[in-house]
Amino acid sequence: MIKADYPAEYLPQIIEDYKRNPFIEALPPIMPSVEAAVDALSVKPDYNEAERELSTYSRQHSTMRLNRYFQPLYIHLDIEQRVSRCIRQGYVSRNPITPQYVRRYQQIAQRFEPADYRSVRTTGIGFTIIGVSGVGKTTAIERVMSLYPQCITHTRYAEKPFFVNQVTWMKLDCPYDGSIKGLCMKFFSELDRILQTGYAKSFPASRNTVDTMMEKMSVLAHTHGLGALIIDEIQHLSQAKSGGSEKMLNFFVTLVNTIGVPVILIGTPKALPILQSEFRQARRGSGQGDLIWEHMKNDDSWEIMIHSMWKYQWTRYKCHYTEEMKNTLYEETQGIIDLAIKLYGITQIKTIYSGMERVTAEIIRESAAESMKLVKPMLEALRSGDMRKIMQYEDIRPISIEDYLTVYARQTLPTKDTISNISLEEQAVVKLIEMEIPAKTARACVKKVLAGQKTGQSLGRVIHKAFKLTLNMETQNPLVEAPLDKKDLRNVSAEESYNQLNEAGVLSNDKDEW
Repeated sequence: MIKADYPAEYLPQIIEDYKRNPFIEALPPIMPSVEAAVDALSVKPDYNEAERELSTYSRQHSTMRLNRYFQPLYIHLDIEQRVSRCIRQGYVSRNPITPQYVRRYQQIAQRFEPADYRSVRTTGIGFTIIGVSGVGKTTAIERVMSLYPQCITHTRYAEKPFFVNQVTWMKLDCPYDGSIKGLCMKFFSELDRILQTGYAKSFPASRNTVDTMMEKMSVLAHTHGLGALIIDEIQHLSQAKSGGSEKMLNFFVTLVNTIGVPVILIGTPKALPILQSEFRQARRGSGQGDLIWEHMKNDDSWEIMIHSMWKYQWTRYKCHYTEEMKNTLYEETQGIIDLAIKLYGITQIKTIYSGMERVTAEIIRESAAESMKLVKPMLEALRSGDMRKIMQYEDIRPISIEDYLTVYARQTLPTKDTISNISLEEQAVVKLIEMEIPAKTARACVKKVLAGQKTGQSLGRVIHKAFKLTLNMETQNPLVEAPLDKKDLRNVSAEESYNQLNEAGVLSNDKDEW
């Protein structure tokens, strides 16, 4: 494995607090506008209209492209700005070229004492994201963090040697049992993945206490200039043994207030009782205001997402975007982004295999009834608006396009002998369509070429022969099928031609002109 590092390039800073700090100057520039942020966050998979003419077997693969689709919405832009401020503000008090930074390292290494959050000043640089499963919390934070190189290698700053491997961010899933030791081991393993080090072997769980591992974790976070620590699935703290959740939350506050590492917590509504308990962790995670991410409303944001996604159709007949389609998708998914994208893909699979080849509101509802049985209780809870009911369903397994596709694929799976021909045929048809040959003509010519030849032909050979056939069809068909036009002089005798020209006054009766 190659270390995914990024050589430091120091950019001038406009904000005074950010100047003369290599950790900040090495970061990508702050987004200059909303348009720039939307462009940077968007993920629009490649799409070719010609793919609509592919076979059923081929188009089923194309629907998987919807899993990569990402349309930035207002909430994603909000998270991008929060993260941008969070990381930079965390580095303001951790400038590695100052004497204070070195002294702080010595203090952490020599006298690590977990701070009591009740007596430590809030720094106001972390925040919490709470939302039901499927709204896109994890996808959003991962998409935002992808804008930052995870490891920046420093070798020289201000004409002086400066050797540091800066880790701008790290994302960990909270252990299912809420174990602090498990979280520390995940931290060491992830740091090893990023830096190609061996910390996990140096601090095995079997030979180290929880306090020792927390101390080493804090030292390494400071040494490598960790920009932000993201803890996902924070609701798992509800499974922690007696006192475990309090100790872990206390440790997060220590990272924020003693070391200065911003901590971003992500979880479902089940985490709310933990964060709002007597520990007052809710206040600690509100440096920039907590983000309570509810399921989307049927508003402008929903319309932007659905309308932008709608062009990704692989059915033979193109179905235009309508208010009915938008409203039906919302009603069946209750504004859960993950469910909406997958339901759209599943609907296409259903209509492609059925032969109907078009998306309708009725097919959307039928697909939802077939494929979303597992999440039906959660959708009913969302419709009710009762938070107590919603909190019961945070772990419901989301639907899968792949699983649904498998059911249909078994019904029409091609034999081994036909797979290569199907692939060759489809590739040739697509190429001809790209050459502006009508789809029906392209398919007919390719089939004719393949039917009259032995197997093992190259794609280029098939395209060449099929293209020649299309040219012959263009030059021959009009003469064979079209009725003769008596006004066309090429279709009448010489005598008739002379009479027509004479009647039209084109010929002169003056023999002197000849």
